Amino acid sequence: MHLTLEVKRYHEFFWLRDIRKVNIYKCCAECFIGGKDNRVYYGTLNKPKALIDIDVIENPKAVAYYLCGLSAGFNWHQNTHVAFIPAPGETVFVENDNIKLTITDARRVEFADYKPNPPGYFTKRQRTCRNWIFANYINDGMLRR
Repeated sequence: MHLTLEVKRYHEFFWLRDIRKVNIYKCCAECFIGGKDNRVYYGTLNKPKALIDIDVIENPKAVAYYLCGLSAGFNWHQNTHVAFIPAPGETVFVENDNIKLTITDARRVEFADYKPNPPGYFTKRQRTCRNWIFANYINDGMLRR
């Protein structure tokens, strides 16, 4: 998979992870157990605009990958959330006021409408965290290859 990310508007940073396992008892990036790609983080950290152009380091144990961008001032309405899986011949394309993203040989995983309801107590912060929602999506067996 090849990822090209153009950051058009200032974000605090972006991060990319491969997800091997999930922990729904954590929140935000801590939900995901797997590898971090620091090229994305350091390539976008505190930069008003950035261009990342990389081959994604694939891990055979990864069930999915997740790109997250934390907007200026951590305004969650403007954050970026893109979950994807390898899919030879397919392309993920996202363009809006904040980013232009292309990931070749990948398929986007659409989970925004998923409403997890695991047993136990989970805070409002967890229940509204899109990372947590995607972790539950995986945990609940919704991820299809």
